[in-house]
Amino acid sequence: MPRTVVTSSQGPNLPAPLSQAVRKAPRVQLSGKVAFDTAGDIVGKTVTEQTDQIMRNITAVLREGGASLDDVVPMRVTSPTPGTALR
Repeated sequence: MPRTVVTSSQGPNLPAPLSQAVRKAPRVQLSGKVAFDTAGDIVGKTVTEQTDQIMRNITAVLREGGASLDDVVPMRVTSPTPGTALR
């Protein structure tokens, strides 16, 4: 099955040679999103601020791949701080 790398100029500028997403047939797969902005800097100091940035990144990359948040089936969220409330 052919794979296509998906990259958005509105998505995060990753400090490592990683893909923002990969399209495989009808699926767009993303993983390991963090709160980087387009300059590669971490955005926000609170969980809420960083979560907002991550969701902006996910939305931009999905859009570039021809999808949206409405198309997301499973989403796993992990926090390095146990007991931290995500909204």
